[in-house]
Amino acid sequence: MSTLTNSPAQDLTASHRYDKIDIIFTVVQRGLGEEVIEVTKSRGVYVNLICPGRGTATSSILEMFGLGATEKDVILSFVKTDETHEVITAISEQMEFAKPGGGIAFAVPVQSVAGIKVLQYLTTATAEEG
Repeated sequence: MSTLTNSPAQDLTASHRYDKIDIIFTVVQRGLGEEVIEVTKSRGVYVNLICPGRGTATSSILEMFGLGATEKDVILSFVKTDETHEVITAISEQMEFAKPGGGIAFAVPVQSVAGIKVLQYLTTATAEEG
């Protein structure tokens, strides 16, 4: 767990402890983002965001890697660090990433967050809030 002290505008004596979090970035074919979110929600991850993406690879590179269309869904999922591996494994299995063009998922640690309320939401969101 990390220790976070409130900003100077808030009570300086208050310290809060929060689990470390990662952002899982998942890239899948356009239209499959909701399916990824169903997988993450089944693992207790309720803060997800789908962004439309477009690949920039040339057709020869796409062909070499067995990839199809360049229209993608990019899903950002905020996950407690100790649950990241389990969630990525579930996404990979459900979305069949072992097949060519199935998708990719990777995680990046979150080092800092501005705003105590944002951090609270990212680390404690429930099914009703997410």
